[in-house]
Amino acid sequence: MENTFALEQLRAKRLELFAAVTEMNLQHEKLCEKYSQKCHDRLERLCSQAFFAMRGIQLCLEELDQSRLALYSSRLGESLAMFQVNLRDYSKLNQTMSAFDQMLTPFVQENDQVNAAVIGRMMNRVKLGFYPTAPDHIPPMKNALVFPSDTTVNLLDPCCGCGDALFSLAEGKNALTFGAELDKARAERAICKLNRVAIGSYYFSRISANAFHVLFLNPPYLTVNGARAEKRFLANSYRHLLMGGILLYIIPYYRLDLELCSFLSTHFTDLQIYRFRDAEFKKFRQVLVIGRRKPAAEDPEEAKNLLTYACAPELIPPIDRLPEGSYEIPQIPKAVTLFRGEEFNEQELAEELAKAGSILQKQSGLDGGDKRPPLPLTISQIGLIGGSGLINGLIDCDTPHIIKGRIIKSQTTEKEALMTAKDEAYGEHVRETHSSKMIFNLLTADGFQTLT
Repeated sequence: MENTFALEQLRAKRLELFAAVTEMNLQHEKLCEKYSQKCHDRLERLCSQAFFAMRGIQLCLEELDQSRLALYSSRLGESLAMFQVNLRDYSKLNQTMSAFDQMLTPFVQENDQVNAAVIGRMMNRVKLGFYPTAPDHIPPMKNALVFPSDTTVNLLDPCCGCGDALFSLAEGKNALTFGAELDKARAERAICKLNRVAIGSYYFSRISANAFHVLFLNPPYLTVNGARAEKRFLANSYRHLLMGGILLYIIPYYRLDLELCSFLSTHFTDLQIYRFRDAEFKKFRQVLVIGRRKPAAEDPEEAKNLLTYACAPELIPPIDRLPEGSYEIPQIPKAVTLFRGEEFNEQELAEELAKAGSILQKQSGLDGGDKRPPLPLTISQIGLIGGSGLINGLIDCDTPHIIKGRIIKSQTTEKEALMTAKDEAYGEHVRETHSSKMIFNLLTADGFQTLT
């Protein structure tokens, strides 16, 4: 059975957990023999590592739809957070961890003998990673934003799909919409709704940095080359935001691991998290993370706060509680000077050429009719015209015929012996001549003819 990212992560986090617990026992033995502050501090750090590994296990179990086991791992995590490393007896800790390991065994076996129902439920939710944002969840996000009245703002969606979400977010506002979409069929539909659409992979698109006031990001929920697309899209696209620009980031809550929470808290401030409404949340477990871009600065406390919500989804408030007007969009005029997709956008080119009247000059009436050269064509001129293919096809005249011109390249080689004064050969001089010959093939009523 094909490995899934959640199972691979579960195996990795399990190894981290039990490596930390094993080392805790070794350090505990040393501490019991002789107290050492260094040994005590080492125990504290190992306990913290075990706690975060347990949090990672909980998130993986959530994705695998193992809610009861995830809840149990959450409680174990709380116990680790309060664990007193100075205890004389670690037997209860070891018994609990051993029992928990037995519970994880069906999921971490290397032969992948995993409950097929678990994988089935996961795959039923997957549509090649494409989860369009539910339309009824856009109004709360829109109401939370304060659009400036006298400044045109730029909105970017790097995974715009058909463009519905971004169009709804900007509708009725002084805003320009920009989207990128990998799927060509969806991109063509988005072109009808958004101001600009980059067709093809976002990663091969060229888009201005620090030029957008709002980044709406609902990335694919899948693994590409061992990396989660949710993290990769955020890490690559946040740079398009102005300082103070607003991030609207939609992902499954169980994807908010420590690495992602740390990234968010480093680059964004005023972070809040809201879950989607019950029906939608049960299907896709989606949450909205909203924040404002700031200069890069680590904030471990904010990262831990986000991670707490990720591990306790029942604490996440519903999106309807997102306060109206809580995020003011920067009143900074900014032009998007670079926006090109991976694929050539013919429709955009046609629209731009239509606006550029100086490029497409109107044809003069003198240029519209057939013309004859003032003098007969020379052989060389006939050869150039024939080689270009301009006279290929049916010639409608008194003796109709079909003509096809082609150029044949040829090479001739001449060799001349090199002789000394005593008429002794010491080499040869080779001369190669390359030439092109024009040939016309004609099909007439009398048969096939070739002219050279």
